[in-house]
Amino acid sequence: MVRIAVVGTGWQGQGHLSTMQKIAGIEVVGVCELNEETLLKAANKFGVKGFTNYVKMLEESKPDGVIICTPPEVREFLVREAAERGIHCFIEKPPAKNLEMAKKVDEILDRTGVINSVGFMYRYSPAVAYLKKLIKGKRVAWVRSAMLDGLALRPNWPRWFFNKEISGGPVFDQAIHIFDLSRYLLGEVERVTGYQGNLVVQKGGDFTVEDSFTLLMKYQNGILQNHTHTWTYPDVFTQIELISDQLHLTLDLVKGSVSGKVEGVEVFFEAEENGLYQLELEAFAKAIEEKNPEFVLATYKDSIQSLSVALEALEVLEADKKVNS
Repeated sequence: MVRIAVVGTGWQGQGHLSTMQKIAGIEVVGVCELNEETLLKAANKFGVKGFTNYVKMLEESKPDGVIICTPPEVREFLVREAAERGIHCFIEKPPAKNLEMAKKVDEILDRTGVINSVGFMYRYSPAVAYLKKLIKGKRVAWVRSAMLDGLALRPNWPRWFFNKEISGGPVFDQAIHIFDLSRYLLGEVERVTGYQGNLVVQKGGDFTVEDSFTLLMKYQNGILQNHTHTWTYPDVFTQIELISDQLHLTLDLVKGSVSGKVEGVEVFFEAEENGLYQLELEAFAKAIEEKNPEFVLATYKDSIQSLSVALEALEVLEADKKVNS
């Protein structure tokens, strides 16, 4: 049995607490949250001891691993206190607020040697594993990806999501998943350019993010990718389409499916279940139990490259200026 503690009882933290109730090999031994009211609700809901002091939780509950679901700027202290006690770290995405913070966390993880994982759950999708095998040795020339959601249309959605200084907007909160998964499948990104817009929800007041953007990415191996993203679509749509003279494949991350053709032959795959959060936490627990980090598909060190793409995307979108003729 792997003993796990959780810090942060927001949407993501409670999601992981709920998921771990379904995993026989995990025992949740503690949860930490500064907001006492929120902490009490989560502790009662999931039947776990609550703490407002993180170090006290680590000392008293003695977890094998900790799941860190805090804002990205609150990571270094949490990782250091856990890792120096030999406690393995699962860190939610994005891995850090900036590269300087990320490198400090990476140094701690390297020095202590604890198993570490970042919450890029799409890497654990059976459909992604199927696609990865399909394209091995095949040429991919162009990629079209889209992540469409309606967060900006939801009146009850937490307002901090729309404060760019806090959340980073759709690039940092969602698109980083596409950047990470695309890197996992295709290689490293060389260059990013793009444009942002607010045709549906204008910036103003507590809404300081773009509601939509489009990016063009060029990979070191020459692959070109166009990514479209919006928070103004009244449904959910997430796909990555791979195209060349040898193949045309569509990965649907909502359905957990792959469809299309490879060298003229029709292919189709759909996972029986698409519980990606459960798969990533099972992998983390198994890595701890068997003392084998290879079960983890998204390490912190690798995630820094996905963070770099997201930061470059933020930079080019902010540089999007109208040219007056």
